[in-house]
Amino acid sequence: MTDPNPNPAAPAPKVTHMYILVDRSGSMESIASDVIGGFNHTVAEQAQNGPDAKLTVIQFDSQDPANVMYAGIPIAEMTKLDRTSYQPRGGTPLLDATGLLIGRIRVEQAARVATGLQTEDVMFVTITDGQENESREYNLARVTQLIEQCKAEGWTFVYLSAAITAYADAAAMGYDHGSTQQFQPTADGSGKAFASMSRGMSNMRDKKRAMESYDSALFFETGKDAEDE
Repeated sequence: MTDPNPNPAAPAPKVTHMYILVDRSGSMESIASDVIGGFNHTVAEQAQNGPDAKLTVIQFDSQDPANVMYAGIPIAEMTKLDRTSYQPRGGTPLLDATGLLIGRIRVEQAARVATGLQTEDVMFVTITDGQENESREYNLARVTQLIEQCKAEGWTFVYLSAAITAYADAAAMGYDHGSTQQFQPTADGSGKAFASMSRGMSNMRDKKRAMESYDSALFFETGKDAEDE
């Protein structure tokens, strides 16, 4: 396990709070088992990387664009996803889900400031197959504006998508090219995508602990395994 603060004389780095937005619309059914496996492997690796991380997991579909599975738990306390907890259904309100989660994070971080607690380093991860088709509350322009504002505040945004339009979709919402990865909707494709995402998470956390500079626009600087072929 990596020492969360290798230099005792230096202030401890902020906790990394990973907010993971998981698409559970009906079109995800074909890769449901692969998403479950990749997600569980990523969380297990990050738990081994040290205790200085928290996890919030939100599922979204047209029946509920903001279904909270876990809220701000220490990453070591995350239980595995399975076919009972993750059941694809309905449409894809990606914009609504994104806007609602950003709002939730802002409220949570403001509450920390109000109570004298240290703010957290926010990592916002989207896992989807694209195909936005159900949003009612947020439009693309508003979501793009929100993401750009939050990036300016230091948030890291990561976009993992099985859609062939992954890069165009991500760019339209404000995600950076270096923090976007497209993967084939197969066991091999999703496995490689989650593996490189976990490696990117570890890279970010390790650099923070070492007090090294980190470019949130290049989250996948350690590679995009799902795109190597």
